[in-house]
Amino acid sequence: MDLEPPLRDAIDAGWCPHLAMLLRTPDEVAPTLASFYALGAQRNGWLFHRSLAGSVDSDRAALTRAGLDVAELEEQGRMAFAEIGIDDDLTPETWVTSWAPAFEDALARGFDAAWWARFPIGPDEEIITRSDAFDRAWDERFHGRPCVSLCLFIVGELEAPAEEAHVERLSQMHDAVLVPEESGPALVRSPGR
Repeated sequence: MDLEPPLRDAIDAGWCPHLAMLLRTPDEVAPTLASFYALGAQRNGWLFHRSLAGSVDSDRAALTRAGLDVAELEEQGRMAFAEIGIDDDLTPETWVTSWAPAFEDALARGFDAAWWARFPIGPDEEIITRSDAFDRAWDERFHGRPCVSLCLFIVGELEAPAEEAHVERLSQMHDAVLVPEESGPALVRSPGR
């Protein structure tokens, strides 16, 4: 999964988007994230990955197998991992503010932007819908800031109407949605953003 073709020109022009991406299978997660983080590392980005509680080691290993030199990036202070538990006590505000000090510190250390991504959500539609409040809070806090963020949604194989419904819903709180195509992901910019 190569994210450079759909994102390169926009990112190089200074755009720091809040992105959503539709994936077909869980097997696409690590290659997608490795491509995203490699793109950020090439652009003086500080890389931050949010893992589910108990998953940091397996996330590190998956990203490494996908070709990202996680150990070197961490050793250089260019990448960090953090765990978060998903339970009924987690609020959108906690979701957003828990990493803000590390974000500000990274900018103070001279990084041009933070490149943030999280564990994938889906294919359970209820969980995908529940994530909306968290994505809205994220967008309100970091829109226009030097933060490129990627939210992954595993949606399976969808027919056009179902895919369009996902894109329309996600466009309300993301600057663009990356959708799968035979030739690679295509960037669909959100109207009015």
